[in-house]
Parts: sequence; structure tokens; C-alpha cells
Amino acid sequence: MKIVCKACGKTHKSTPKLEASLQTLQPGSHLRMKCGQCGEPILLGRDMLHQSVELKDQAAPFIGKQVKPPEPPDTSWLEDGAFEEDEIVSDIPQAMVLMPEGPGRDQVIKALTGLGYRAETALDIDHALERMQFFNYSSIVMHADFGGGSLDDNPFHRYMATMNMARRRYIFYVLVGPAFSTFYNLQALATSANLVVKDKDTPYFGVILRKSIPDYEELFGPYMEELKVQRK
Repeated sequence: MKIVCKACGKTHKSTPKLEASLQTLQPGSHLRMKCGQCGEPILLGRDMLHQSVELKDQAAPFIGKQVKPPEPPDTSWLEDGAFEEDEIVSDIPQAMVLMPEGPGRDQVIKALTGLGYRAETALDIDHALERMQFFNYSSIVMHADFGGGSLDDNPFHRYMATMNMARRRYIFYVLVGPAFSTFYNLQALATSANLVVKDKDTPYFGVILRKSIPDYEELFGPYMEELKVQRK
């Protein structure tokens, strides 16, 4: 069962504990779950389980002898007690690093991992654009030379620069390159990024993020909260 936030489009994975709790709900009752990305509440009803069952039933006729059915679900969690209705299903924030192989990329990945991100890389621009269709990244770090050519002609950078703000405002976009001056907000604004970092400063990327992310949240946090209130 997949759970999709209607506010930001974030997809959350279900858990056996959550589905067991939904099965005990009375008709018309709901569980409330907080979206791990935008913080908006998601209402979960028992009907979501019925939809999942219907989809499985529709697929049943296509199961042949060559298809191995999935293993039974793990029920060891039952010994831990009942599922709390206010429990939050949260995901580890994801980050994508678009940089050529080398010490700089290793330093950036190490810094992101140290801050609790699950960092991954893409093979090329097309691979990165494909992943953007299926995953909601909290942070994206791209080198200005990734993919070759100038930054203005980079298809991924153009994609980020023209992204709908309903999604873009939840992504911390960082550009790295020799022409940038770290923490230079005017350059970041001119390149539609949240932060720019000079190549030689990547060894301090962890410190840079710990400084810049709180500053970003302090500046834009109240505005984003007001947007949530207005349901925009």
C-alpha cells in the first residue's frame, strides 16, 4: 500500500504495523499521519486497504506456475504491543549528488550522510532527470561541469530553474564549481540555487551545510508555514 501526500506529492511506504491498525478502524474513522517532507497531515482510512486487496485480486489470474509468490508478512512486531494511532511513518531524507568521481564528490557524500541524508549519485543528466520523476529529494548537489557544457545549457539545471514552486521550495539545491564564491547569496539567487560552493571548499561541506540550512529555514520557514496555512 502506497501513501501519497496530496500537498507535496511525497510517497510514503506503508508498514505491517500501520496496515494492522487500519484493519481495526471503524467505518468512517481515520488515522492521521504527518508527511515527512512538508508536514501536512495525511488522513488514512480502512478503504485504502480494500483498494490494495482489489488490485491484488485483479492481478491473481496472471499468476502462473513460473511466478513465485511473496513471502508471508513479518508479524514479529505483534509482541511489541498495539500500534499507536499518532505514530508517524517517516522516511530518511534523500539527496542526489551530481558530480564527477573524485575526492570532491566523496567529501560531499560523506557530509550529507553525516547529516542524516541517504545520498545517491546519477550516471548522467538523463539518469538524473529520470530519477526526479520517481523520487522526492530533499537536497540536490550538482557540479557546474556535470554533463559537460555550460551551466546555462545544462538540461538538469534548466529543469530545476523552471520547476513548479509547489515542489521546488522543498528541495535544497546546491551548485558547486570553481567560479562560485561559497555563501555568496547573490550568485545563488542569480543561478536559481539555494547555495553555491567553491570547489576548494568541498572538504568543509559538512560545516557549510550546517551553517546554510538553518539560515535558509530561518529566512523561508515562516513563509512556507504560511503557505501551508493557506493550502497553497
